[in-house]
Amino acid sequence: MKKIFVVCASGIATSTMIRMKITDYLEERGLDALVTNFRVAELTPDRIDADLIVATTTLPPEIEEDFNCLNGVALLTGIGEEEILEAIAEEVSKE
Repeated sequence: MKKIFVVCASGIATSTMIRMKITDYLEERGLDALVTNFRVAELTPDRIDADLIVATTTLPPEIEEDFNCLNGVALLTGIGEEEILEAIAEEVSKE
């Protein structure tokens, strides 16, 4: 099962809302993924075992450079939301 980390500054409200949005979108398409929310301060390269990180805040350079990351701000604003959700579903669908 693919793992997705949803990251925001506090790891509470924003990332929880986005986690639910991603989970619902994937379930509607019959896709399974473990979607977990985090605050950015909790992420260190040695703790990351995710296939994808969706962030609404700036990530440390060592994370952006070494991991598969998407900017999740569109999931807050609604502008470009469908494209981001499709990119997430595509990542989950990969073998």
